[in-house]
Amino acid sequence: MNEARRHLEELDGNRGLVLFASAAAVRELSLHAPSRAVLCSTKGEYTPQGYRSGVITGFEYEADLADIVEILHPPVLSASALDAAYRKVEGNANAFLLLLCDGKGGMEEMILSSLYFMDPQFKVIGGSAADDEGGETYLYMGTRRVRNLGIYFNMSARTALVKENIYVRTGKTLLVTEADVFGRTVYSFNGRPAAGEYARVLGVPEEELAEHFLSNPLGKRYEDDLIIASPMAVRPDGAVTFYSQVMSSTYVEVLSSADPLAVLEETLGGSPYKPSFVLNINCTLRDQLFTRDGLWGAFDMAMLEFCGNTTGFISYGEQYYNRHANQTMILLLVE
Repeated sequence: MNEARRHLEELDGNRGLVLFASAAAVRELSLHAPSRAVLCSTKGEYTPQGYRSGVITGFEYEADLADIVEILHPPVLSASALDAAYRKVEGNANAFLLLLCDGKGGMEEMILSSLYFMDPQFKVIGGSAADDEGGETYLYMGTRRVRNLGIYFNMSARTALVKENIYVRTGKTLLVTEADVFGRTVYSFNGRPAAGEYARVLGVPEEELAEHFLSNPLGKRYEDDLIIASPMAVRPDGAVTFYSQVMSSTYVEVLSSADPLAVLEETLGGSPYKPSFVLNINCTLRDQLFTRDGLWGAFDMAMLEFCGNTTGFISYGEQYYNRHANQTMILLLVE
């Protein structure tokens, strides 16, 4: 903590800094943060030593490479500022937007839809600020707390985005027949109460459904891509709440988990180049699964062999291009 505070206080005017840390650490460090520093609270941290909890990690960059934009509520109020920052980098194939959102605000899809002016192929990597205390999530620009923010990076080095999910289709689908999109709640699948129908398709008792959420989330199909929608809880009325929006009159696919380490080997093996830096954003639900099954040690060994200069955090949701996902890992690779 003392080292991080000194680093913030001594940060050169030509440098910017993004830090990931626990909620308590973010609150304390924000008192010492210059305007060029961004602080994001986490559920855990990813470091050059692998997955950790309760440490401080992050990355530094040349300040003139980036524009930091606060995203107001509603996000449309920030559209002109975001558009102006985007216009500076839109012609650069290596540029990207780092999008950091309030993980308890439920605004990720609305923020992404407010970026309508951006090319759909413009790189967006993001994570939703998390919390290790069961309380609030925190984002700061310097000493000022904000709800959401974006940082446009005008990179010269080659960059790439990689998305990994460790789930595969089971061949079973559910039709969403009644849902509150903005409340991220599904009331019925296939015309029947959501929890009961979800449990029936899985072949488990309804009262045990929540125990299967980690292993059997739902997938939303976008063209040739699969975006995970993770169930959060079963409500007393039999509805199911999710960590992302699920639309009425759409089909969702029931998923099951693959071998995470085999998937990771495939993910890293498909990298377009050997990176010099990796930003790693992992969902808190992947953390829960990896912790439960004792996978972090083997995961770290493979990831750090791929690139030891790695930082990142455990998030409450992930942004990948114009989509909000759950139970996913997003990597930014810098050549």
